[in-house]
Amino acid sequence: MSYVTRQKRVVEGVFERASRPLTAQDIHLEARKELPSLGLSTVYRILKQSVMEGQVRLVEVAGVAPHYESAARRHHHFFLCQQCRRLFDLAGCVRGVQALAPNGFRVEQHEIVLFGACAACVRQPEGNATLATLGVRET
Repeated sequence: MSYVTRQKRVVEGVFERASRPLTAQDIHLEARKELPSLGLSTVYRILKQSVMEGQVRLVEVAGVAPHYESAARRHHHFFLCQQCRRLFDLAGCVRGVQALAPNGFRVEQHEIVLFGACAACVRQPEGNATLATLGVRET
């Protein structure tokens, strides 16, 4: 059994405000606005514990750092910006995935990732993409 520390409450608040999956570094940066003494190693410990407890889901997409999101979110897919390397949620799910499988196969789960440029990077001049937002709504 674990107890909830101030550090964990701050990290949970970051997830509550997040509009997209975040890296540990994103979470650390955002959480330090409220708790400047919070260390990155503490964030990693909280994430590991939260994943084990089923409160947080690890999102792994090849070519980018692991991302994390609230496990309370419904099934969805992702868009990876190949310029700023941020991961965004896609609304809903593709229908008819079973029909894509070879004859006689059974689909048990699936993940879909679209690759391209996010709106912020599309607006930036070539080569000047920035990490202007972390995808965290202000409260």
